[in-house]
Amino acid sequence: MQKFLVYLTFIPWFLYFIETAKNFIKITRKTTINKKWFKENFLNLFRFDSLILFGIFIFFAKFYKHADQIKLVKILLFAAINLYLYINTYYDKNKRKNHIEAKDISTILIILIIMLIPIIFYISTGMYTITYYILFGYNFFNILIVILSESINDFILKIVKRDSNESK
Repeated sequence: MQKFLVYLTFIPWFLYFIETAKNFIKITRKTTINKKWFKENFLNLFRFDSLILFGIFIFFAKFYKHADQIKLVKILLFAAINLYLYINTYYDKNKRKNHIEAKDISTILIILIIMLIPIIFYISTGMYTITYYILFGYNFFNILIVILSESINDFILKIVKRDSNESK
């Protein structure tokens, strides 16, 4: 039953992560990412409310680890935090209104592959608390994952274009 509940908690995390990743893809498509841009948008990228919620989860996970129902509390708290963050994205004033373009699909596929890493970790080890920490890290550093995915995508496209030009 616990494994089933843990798998269910991945759904709100997945929804929140994809929503923020789509927003960051839209942002990176329209702007040049550099050190100055990071300084100006730091509070929009690394949100204070998320940091507080992650801290609450860590507090319960660390200081109440021997409580009777802490497993259930951690599972439900993780799901509730991600569900709140997902719903909160609809009220975000910094959310971009433009749509994902067809050229962004390959970047989204790379992001989906990167998203599978912690889930595979949980499947292989069964350590849900560490998996939750990793997933919170993914949420917090979402912009960096998007930038990494776009870099991988650009690299793959360059290789494919070079190979297609050489074969002609």
